[in-house]
Amino acid sequence: MDEKGGSLIRHLSWLSRIRVSGEEADELMQRIKAVRRLIDKLLEARVEDVEPLYHPHDKQGIVRPDTPGNSLRQEDALLNSAKTENGFIVGPRTVED
Repeated sequence: MDEKGGSLIRHLSWLSRIRVSGEEADELMQRIKAVRRLIDKLLEARVEDVEPLYHPHDKQGIVRPDTPGNSLRQEDALLNSAKTENGFIVGPRTVED
């Protein structure tokens, strides 16, 4: 692997906090190069006279009507939760002080 590719893989592995062996780095570099070749090939496509395709189906606005219906009472919604407080579900803390 060349130095430029090696530094790219080292930088990406550092950013993602993933330890990558030399063999894995070589394989990753080959995959990155293959993706780059594919992108370069796609960029060669002649699309000047092609009309844009906004949606593959002719139908528009296929959604159900937005009509209010019966909803759960707050007591029923909280019935199966492990912990509640003041009418809300209490979840595990994800951010520390």
